Amino acid sequence: MLSLMKKRDARSLDHKTLEEMRRLAVKRVLGGETQAEVASSVEVHEDTVWKWMRTHREEGEAGLASTKASGRPPTLTTREQGRLFRLIVGKTPAQLNFGPALWTLSVVGDVIHKWFGKKLHVSNISRLLHRLGITPQKPTRRAIQQDEAEIRRWMEEEFPAIVREAKRKQASLLFSDETGIREDAAIATTWGRRGSTPVVRLSGTRRRINVISAITPHGRLWFRCYQGNLNAALFIEFLEALLHDISKKIVLIIDRHPAHRAASVLRFLRKHEDRLSVHFLPAYAPELNPDEHAWSAVKRLFRTDPLDPDEDIEGAVSAVMRKIKDDRAWVKSFFDHPEVAYVKEALGW
Repeated sequence: MLSLMKKRDARSLDHKTLEEMRRLAVKRVLGGETQAEVASSVEVHEDTVWKWMRTHREEGEAGLASTKASGRPPTLTTREQGRLFRLIVGKTPAQLNFGPALWTLSVVGDVIHKWFGKKLHVSNISRLLHRLGITPQKPTRRAIQQDEAEIRRWMEEEFPAIVREAKRKQASLLFSDETGIREDAAIATTWGRRGSTPVVRLSGTRRRINVISAITPHGRLWFRCYQGNLNAALFIEFLEALLHDISKKIVLIIDRHPAHRAASVLRFLRKHEDRLSVHFLPAYAPELNPDEHAWSAVKRLFRTDPLDPDEDIEGAVSAVMRKIKDDRAWVKSFFDHPEVAYVKEALGW
């Protein structure tokens, strides 16, 4: 009686099952069964078993192993992918006359079309970028007024000389900076039921407190909260407090804030030059100051735990700063950021 059973399409099987089927079929044929009998029992066409036997004769057992199909060749060649990587990592769209300052999938698609004459769907562009090791990231802000040569000179020449000065004087090396903490700053994300936005009750006021601090690579921190803008008098008060608390000589690194360079401050520094020397960071380069990362930690805490309406902002900020001050490992971690790696390098750490 003719068999009405439909033959199995071996291509529909997974690789492991298909490989095992091939090996079993060949073994049975070599054991004395006919190709037709084996084909009928494993529910494949007789020609399929014939191809398996031919492969075994020509390539041996290795020819029966399953191999993953190579798939559709990439739209961009290896050389084109390398060039695309260098374009995205090395430049901004604006530098290539594509308008915006930030890369998006559509802008990358425009670049591919212009430079390589090929069109890719945004989903394919996304997969391509991930294969190239390019991922979406929040960029770091940099002032266009930065002088790259001055920054390199600071990291490679000026700061190492300052470190040598501090070691010669057996002085404490400090970095100082100031910032403002606002009550209405952005709030971090939280978890909630999908489709129902969580609500955080906050005060409608916009209270603000300013903080100045100084840190050392050894994990010490000093700070002071103040109202209003930083001026020469407030900065001198902070310097006096440092001189009172630190018995050793002080080498202080600060930015070029107007209060830091006021005439009264310069007179104060001349008066105390036997104990205090000040050096200025390159202009428009706040990222070179490890103390900047103290502010990142403070503001991150307030984003996750906003102030209550009746909470005193100065007291809350002071409490957070004391928490950081008491954790030397935390303060030391501010010097681990890649942007201030030059500090540890100069210190020989």
